[in-house]
Amino acid sequence: MKSRTFVISLLLLLPAMIFAQSQAVDADASTPDEVVEAAELERIVVVATRTERPQFSTPAATSVITREQIENNQPYAFQDLLETETSVNVQGGPRRIAEEPAIRGFADEQVVIRQDGTRQNFNRAHGGRFFTDPDLIRSVEIVRGASSAIYGSGALGGVIALESLNGRDLTGGMDGFGGRVRGAYMDNGDEFSLFSTLYGQSGALDFIGSYVRRDVGEDLQDGEGIDIFSTQDTINSGQLIVGFEPSAYQRLEFGVDVFENQGNNPTNANQVATPSNLVDRTTDRNNYRVRYQYDNPANKLLNLSAVVYRNDVQTDEFRFIDDRVDITEFETTGLEVFNTSRFDIGQSNDLALTYGIETYKDQQSGQRDDGPRPQFPDAEVTYQAAFVQAEIPFGSMFTLIPGLRYDNFEYEANGFDDRDDDQVSPKIALGFEPNDHWYLWADYSKAFRAPSLTELFVDGVHFVVPLAPGEIVINEFVPSPDLAAEEVQQVQLGARFRQDDLFDTDLDFSLDLVYFDSEIDNFVDQRVIFISGSPTFDPFTQTLVFPGQTVNANADAEISGYELDARLDGRNGYVRLSYTTLDANRTDSDEPLASVQPAQAALGAGLYAFENQVTLGAQLIAAKEKDDVPEGVLPTAGWGKTDVFVRYQPNNGPLNGFDFRLTIDNLFDKDYRVHPNGIDQPGRSVRFSVGYEFGPW
Repeated sequence: MKSRTFVISLLLLLPAMIFAQSQAVDADASTPDEVVEAAELERIVVVATRTERPQFSTPAATSVITREQIENNQPYAFQDLLETETSVNVQGGPRRIAEEPAIRGFADEQVVIRQDGTRQNFNRAHGGRFFTDPDLIRSVEIVRGASSAIYGSGALGGVIALESLNGRDLTGGMDGFGGRVRGAYMDNGDEFSLFSTLYGQSGALDFIGSYVRRDVGEDLQDGEGIDIFSTQDTINSGQLIVGFEPSAYQRLEFGVDVFENQGNNPTNANQVATPSNLVDRTTDRNNYRVRYQYDNPANKLLNLSAVVYRNDVQTDEFRFIDDRVDITEFETTGLEVFNTSRFDIGQSNDLALTYGIETYKDQQSGQRDDGPRPQFPDAEVTYQAAFVQAEIPFGSMFTLIPGLRYDNFEYEANGFDDRDDDQVSPKIALGFEPNDHWYLWADYSKAFRAPSLTELFVDGVHFVVPLAPGEIVINEFVPSPDLAAEEVQQVQLGARFRQDDLFDTDLDFSLDLVYFDSEIDNFVDQRVIFISGSPTFDPFTQTLVFPGQTVNANADAEISGYELDARLDGRNGYVRLSYTTLDANRTDSDEPLASVQPAQAALGAGLYAFENQVTLGAQLIAAKEKDDVPEGVLPTAGWGKTDVFVRYQPNNGPLNGFDFRLTIDNLFDKDYRVHPNGIDQPGRSVRFSVGYEFGPW
């Protein structure tokens, strides 16, 4: 209790301490006008600091996927959308319902997913984390690296923030109404898709309503032409967002997202399908949110954002072999409010102070047939947090960004004692910009992930395996109510370079290099002990039963690596190269971690032609083999694949308003598997779509 009081006091005192320091800073420095004008043209990022900053001069590893990239890609799933991003991977495919994020070797719940400011916390094992259609997304902003000082539990590997389209995005801020409709077909899996959107704006009001249906009619095939069994599914996804802007500086937004995925998949949706593990699975997710934003440049003390939301996910599974019915429900209810105040300290930039509170509750329940389901026990956890961050300029070259967050979380579960815990997550980042071409930065951060409800309280039978006639193994989960939170201490060093009009051409060059090292305490390691003791004889079944255990235990580990991202942009096209290498080991045994992705590189290029009506592009992705895995873990062979696309958007004549897209994923039909998935990815997939936009009128 004393430590909690101290932390809260520190959070309250830090703004005053920083403001007092700001009064002593030299007031004579200034920034040349040309630097300000150049900064206004730069790509802006928000997620890394919760404030708008030029990406080039943000002391964090960030990347952005734009709406244009999403449309050109025509993603079948989030794997297609994220696979070329530095240090980012999607595990669990190719079944869309099993996709989970991975950043820098941290996977699933070790990465925070947010959509329109709301947490996406669903954490059923092998149940996936993405419950929206990529076609509904305006942009994706990714922060790589420990981010708990801003985003709390789960941000060990980083943050993936999805932002949805709204009506004003499509009307261009002008009154009017319009619509979009697009039909698509993919030959691999015989998928037919329909995308439809209506949008409009009238004065202070705007709206967008979208509906997406995807229907995979046949099993996908891998690069050898072999069926990937039980990969058929049907997705229905919809979204309604209504915005109200009473002034130029305020926006109130009401949003509803619905998502349904239905398919016959294994109970573990990223494993090989067999008659004994196949279920008819339906996953429903509903998200309701109200978000308010205020940003008046004339009011430096108030730049406010607030969101209240509820996220409901339910999975119903009917197992064919024995008619067993499993129902899992997971709900997240949350509130977040934060504000940025800016103070004139006589420097090139104002001192920015961002502070806020967050509270949310995760509740889960499970049912098997007519009784409880110990594999997904009834439990809940409530989080309460406060955070503060300062952006302090020193002259025109240096920026110091300290931050601190305090999280308190309380667990409740039937049959277990209540548990109360807390964490403090500090960070400090320093940026140095000696001129317009170079930016150097360093960061030290701590992050944590509180154990999930299932990790703590899971019980019951994990699996049953026959050994021989009259002999079986029954492996059971062992609850771990005292499991400690995962904690990370991270160091990052980064260097960026940019040069406009390279060699007196219209080509702009940029280079981004990052080194990172993460020391992990209490890494949650699930250990499956196949046979844990002497057998017993069951006279009723006349069977010799060998006991086994699945235990969640803490271990220490270290993950380090390098990232490179280089890009060449011009009026007529672009070239991009990214490369990631990771080294990950348990520090107590020097044994490699099982699920960390191997080194990977991506090379992409695009060409704009015919007055930007035609875009041509290609990308090559290559991954190194992953054979440094613990004993018993499936190694992964190295692989490479090539994707190409062409898009035609006529801007005049009878075809004006149409949008023709052709994408060929895995052009050379390579057979490959993404580590640590147990099944192959799809082979060559030809995707074609025709769209039409009417309005806005």
